[in-house]
Amino acid sequence: MGIRKKIFITTAASMLAVLLISYGVMFLYFYQAFFQETRINQRTNVELNRRMADSFLESIYQTAVQLVSDKALGKYLSADGVDPMESIQARMAIQDQFAHYATHQVIDSTYYYRNTLFLSDLLPIADSFEAYTLNDNPYIASSSVFSNSRVKEEDWYVKTLQNTIYVFRNGETDEICIARKITNSYYIGPYDSNGTAVMVVSVADSQLESVFSSTPVTGGSGYALLNDGGEILYRSNPSLPSEAYAGARDAFSQTGTDEFTMTLKSGETFLVNSCRAKYGIQFLFLTPNSDIVDSVMPLLVTYSLIFAGIALLVLFVIYLLTGRLSRPITRFSSAVGQIRDTRDYDVSRLHVSDEKELVVLEQSFRQLIENVNGLIEDIRVQSEKEKRSSLRALQAQINPHFIFNAMDMVNWLALSRGCDDIAGIVSSIASLMRYSITEADSMVPIALEMENIREFISIYQLRHDNRLTLDAELCREEVRIPKFTLQPLVENSVRHARPAPGEDLHIVVRAQKTGCGCLIEVHDNGRGCDADELNRYLRYEDTSLKVSSGFGVRNVNERICLHFPQCGGIFYRNEADGSLTACMELRGPGVFADDAPAQPSPAGVSAQSRPERTE
Repeated sequence: MGIRKKIFITTAASMLAVLLISYGVMFLYFYQAFFQETRINQRTNVELNRRMADSFLESIYQTAVQLVSDKALGKYLSADGVDPMESIQARMAIQDQFAHYATHQVIDSTYYYRNTLFLSDLLPIADSFEAYTLNDNPYIASSSVFSNSRVKEEDWYVKTLQNTIYVFRNGETDEICIARKITNSYYIGPYDSNGTAVMVVSVADSQLESVFSSTPVTGGSGYALLNDGGEILYRSNPSLPSEAYAGARDAFSQTGTDEFTMTLKSGETFLVNSCRAKYGIQFLFLTPNSDIVDSVMPLLVTYSLIFAGIALLVLFVIYLLTGRLSRPITRFSSAVGQIRDTRDYDVSRLHVSDEKELVVLEQSFRQLIENVNGLIEDIRVQSEKEKRSSLRALQAQINPHFIFNAMDMVNWLALSRGCDDIAGIVSSIASLMRYSITEADSMVPIALEMENIREFISIYQLRHDNRLTLDAELCREEVRIPKFTLQPLVENSVRHARPAPGEDLHIVVRAQKTGCGCLIEVHDNGRGCDADELNRYLRYEDTSLKVSSGFGVRNVNERICLHFPQCGGIFYRNEADGSLTACMELRGPGVFADDAPAQPSPAGVSAQSRPERTE
């Protein structure tokens, strides 16, 4: 992908991320703002409706007070009903008095509700009135007086007598009814514990909106009117699910909180406000959260369109600028891509611009081409050297065969003339040479190294009249060591150890397992060697030791450290009798045959698992 496209895509992705993040932030901001505004408006609506309901109920209360304290009404209610003319006059007076109170307590109140007075049938005058129910009242007048003989068994009437005030819904007439028990203070007729009458104010559903403020907070808002028993009497917005009203009612009855947020099982969320008016009437106002979101969306759409327009303009400008900035880089990339062989490439083609950064890049690349050409030449020269070395190595592999053949001839001559000792020395030297030229730095079993050491010791035994002995005490596990690491330590004991007068030189090689490693010790009975001096020598510190030619213990120590970098090396210690012990510590994978594949060894050679002695 080109740099221009990368810059453009990166910028576009960044702006899209900014758009999405800002969209989320703006949504939360506007949502909270609209939510707070909706909550305030709904609180105001709740309070307004509560006051209007209290005012309406207060007018009903005042009517009831007038009926209770009216002396003339008490006189008419006390009529015995014996004289027909007197009964007719009393009936007319009761109707006129009730109509007067019912229609003049609230101005224009007759427009939206009607009043009905049900006289107790225990009153003698009640026989002068017709008996109707709320459902079959044939009169269109706003106030009517009837006998209670047909309604006294109805549920609403019984609850009114029990509670004095009862609010209910008349499903037959689609009206909200407020019933109140009336006991006139001046009534002197037969006593009735249930009072003298029950007044019912009925408001039709179609006129209920005139009683309350019906302006919704949002298009989907609505309110419900409940009585003291929690029965839903009226719903202003039938489109709201009934479980929403029921859930709000239950939540309010449980918590008593006037304002809360409610989520239905369907996942729909509502803002709920509630309040109580007189006579136990309760209002529940619900606003769907989806209406608040819908109010926010037009603003977000406008914001998104504006941002998208600005983003497109910025992207177009960036596209033009990136084209101008990336053109020299593209040319330089094309020039570099045409390189096939740096040795014959024209470096002047790398100059594509005078911009400072590109000039520095051009110079660096020129230098890189020069370095590559130099490395190619070095590789060519090195390859020639390797070819010559390979030829010399092939020649060197031929020379030992002539030496081995010559030594075999000497060995045959010595045997034919009865010089067995010379034949043994020649055979040992041949074995040492074969061991030394095959895989010089490989890992070998310690038993194989000991076989080579015994060949070496056999030569020195001939020289010292067998006054030299070698013992080997090896562990049962097959220990693997770098080739030619143990032989130099034994050779140092042979060459430099000075046993006490009258003693033969005795060398002991021990190998024992220690945790995850192995400790190999080469001990001799010589005297006079300072272990601290030798250890300083191994650490390349200044010492008085004279260094001889050969492998040397430093070489052996470094090879062991290379093979076992975790913890490996050589150190010396003096024993209590003044003798010297060289210690070789090997720790890490590959020490034992089970840790790593063993190097192949000559046929007939196996690891020693018991002490051996060479004399």
